[in-house]
Amino acid sequence: MTSQRPSILIAFGGNALNVNSKKHVHQKEEFIVARRSMANVVDLLEKGYNKIIITHGNGPQVGRIALQQELTKNEFPRQITLDVCVADSQGRIGYILQNVFDNICYERKIRKKASTVITQVVVDVNDPAFLSPSKPIGVFYSKEEAEDLKNQRGWVMAEDAGRGYRRLVASPEPIEIIEKSKFQLLLEHDFIAIGCGGGGVPVMRNKNHELRGVEAVIDKDKSSALLANTVGIHTLIILTEANFAYLNFNTPNQRPIKTARVSEMQDYVAQGQFAKGSMEPKIEACVSFLKGGGQRAIIANLFDLPRALEGKIGTEILPDLS
Repeated sequence: MTSQRPSILIAFGGNALNVNSKKHVHQKEEFIVARRSMANVVDLLEKGYNKIIITHGNGPQVGRIALQQELTKNEFPRQITLDVCVADSQGRIGYILQNVFDNICYERKIRKKASTVITQVVVDVNDPAFLSPSKPIGVFYSKEEAEDLKNQRGWVMAEDAGRGYRRLVASPEPIEIIEKSKFQLLLEHDFIAIGCGGGGVPVMRNKNHELRGVEAVIDKDKSSALLANTVGIHTLIILTEANFAYLNFNTPNQRPIKTARVSEMQDYVAQGQFAKGSMEPKIEACVSFLKGGGQRAIIANLFDLPRALEGKIGTEILPDLS
């Protein structure tokens, strides 16, 4: 192996395991897709990147959990709360990622293991997001079904892009990673750490300082930035379906942002250049990471990880010059 490179946190989108098919597929397909994602991570080990944390989305997986609940609601009427759904998905995805990663390392004769951390992330009970739930999750319902769910379960429901009605939940800001010391220990003992799945299990502290789960969804990229700053990571990489962050996206004047400083990206956000529910939170996460002490942030395609680190593709964001 070459000399050790800077520490990195790789934030995989939910499609790191998702099979692009509307058909019901066997779970073995998830292992196949995960293998492609993890092979790129193992490539980085061979290039000298030794301190690595992996985070991941969970949207497709939590959606399936919600669908399973709806299909069995007559037999099991009690709903699993959203914090437990996130924990379920963290365990499932973490197992698949570390299993595939360990197998690839064994095949390549690399002495490296991965370990998954079920991660709790603290949010503020007074976060204004709780007053205006905005994150759509789960199953699509008819208008009549949505009205029943509002009355029966107290859910906030809204029409979603002409496809039906979905539940809306709060998306509060992450303020603390409970298991931060575990990530530090794993890195110190030469493990690859996997955690903060789906943005982390959202928890609050009650008046007795006990942690209690809440019905919310934390943005995965913002939690990843917080974890990276907390542990002292050098480079944050957010992997998604896009090759770059773009200006004038989906217009004849569309152009990729290849390199930019924090202040430039903040100006673009203020101009409304990025979609609220997709690219804008990724930009905000990168800016937060760099202002919090990080040295380099990258947004790139899911399967372009090595090339993105080499600066050959993707959007690179750097701190402002002092």
